[in-house]
Amino acid sequence: MKKLIATAVMTAASLSTVAIAADDDRPEWLFVQSGDGIQLVDETMLVIPLEREIFAFTDRPARDHRYLNAHEFVAVWNDGEDSFGDDPPNAVLTWIENGGVQELEVELLDAKVVSHGRAIQYEIAIEEADVLAEAGQDAALYIDGLCWAVYIGYPC
Repeated sequence: MKKLIATAVMTAASLSTVAIAADDDRPEWLFVQSGDGIQLVDETMLVIPLEREIFAFTDRPARDHRYLNAHEFVAVWNDGEDSFGDDPPNAVLTWIENGGVQELEVELLDAKVVSHGRAIQYEIAIEEADVLAEAGQDAALYIDGLCWAVYIGYPC
């Protein structure tokens, strides 16, 4: 469990540099989804149950955070300019397998709510040559930034 927490902290820190590197004053939102496991439907489809709501946060200077349910988060894919549908995000998926923390870089091509709002199904492209297990425990998905400002009142 300590390895999972350390991996989570290091991954979140590396993703937060995306917000720092923005060349304008628009806040960039990063997202974290955690679940009790993962299920690989096929080589391009991944399902992660929602353990809690999805945590969205910004970095300096406009520090803010929100909790999103599955429907609110999936709406980010196709709503407005500069949506995830226009520019699919990169993400790091971590999970426990055979007693160790595993991680995989993926691109999230699409997302939809499944299981009556209790899970999100992602269409993915694996960024590395690693193979994703068919199932794993204690999953966390750390999702790249998005100027999500139009949804919460910041100018974008």
